[in-house]
Amino acid sequence: MRPGFLALLLLAAPPLSAWGALGHRLLAVGALRDLPPGLAGWYRGREGEVADHAVDPDRWRASDPLEGPRHYLDSEAYGGPAAVPRDPEAAWARLGPAGFLRAGQVPWVIQARALDLVRAFQAGDRERVLLATAWLSHYVGDLQVPLHTTADSDGEGTGQAGIHARWESDLLARLEAQDPFRPEVRPAEPGPDPLGLPWRWLEEAYGLVEEVLAADRTAQAAAAAAGEPGYGPVYWALFEALQGARLRDRLTLSAQRTVDLVRWAWNAAGSPGAGL
Repeated sequence: MRPGFLALLLLAAPPLSAWGALGHRLLAVGALRDLPPGLAGWYRGREGEVADHAVDPDRWRASDPLEGPRHYLDSEAYGGPAAVPRDPEAAWARLGPAGFLRAGQVPWVIQARALDLVRAFQAGDRERVLLATAWLSHYVGDLQVPLHTTADSDGEGTGQAGIHARWESDLLARLEAQDPFRPEVRPAEPGPDPLGLPWRWLEEAYGLVEEVLAADRTAQAAAAAAGEPGYGPVYWALFEALQGARLRDRLTLSAQRTVDLVRWAWNAAGSPGAGL
C-alpha cells in the first residue's frame, strides 16, 4: 500500500452511523480498562476525553463528504467478504475509482488508524495518543456492526427500512435504560497478523446480517399479528429477546478488539512509558 493512498478518496457516499454516541462512548471506556501498567499511564485520568473523542468521526461527516465511506464496506461489491482484497490499491483497480469509493473503506481505515497510533506512541505525544485511540475505537466499532458490511445497510431491499437504527441505536438505548451495560474486556494477543484482523472481522460481521434481518421480520410479524401498529411493545419485546444479547456481544467485541490493537500498537512502538 502506498503511503497516503486512503487520502485519495474523492467521492461522497451515503453516511452510516454505527452505535451512536452512546455505544461509541461505552466501547471506548471499556477498551481502557485493565491495561498493563505502562500502557495505562498514557490514559490515566483522561479516559473521559477518549470517550468524548470516540464520536469525532461521526461529527466529521457534517463537514467532510469523504468521511461517510470510511465507516463501512459493502461486501457484495467484491463478491462477498472473503473476496475483498487486503491491498486497497488492488480493490481500487478491481472496482474502479468510483466503485471503490462507493463500496466503503473501513478495513483499510482501521489499518491506517492503528499505524497512526504506533507513530503517536513512538513520538511520545500523549495528546496524539489519546486522539488516535479514540478514533481507532470508532472505526473498529463500526466494523463489528453487521449492517455496516452489506450494500443493503438499511433493509430497504427487503422491505425493512430503518432496521439499521432500530438495531444499533434504538435497541441499545432501550437496553441501557433497563440495565446499564459495560463491556467486559479481556485483553488477548492479536496474533502474528494484527493488521489483517479487519478482514476476519468483516467476514464474521457479514455472517450475522441475515440473523439481524430475520429477527426484525419475526418481531414485525408478531406485532402485526397482535394488531400493533408501527414498532410498539410487542415488536420491541421480541426484538430485544432475539437480538439483545447479540448486540451486547458485538459491543463487547468492539471494546475487546480495540484494546487488542491498542496493545499491539504500544508493543510495536517499543512499549514506551507515558513519561508523566
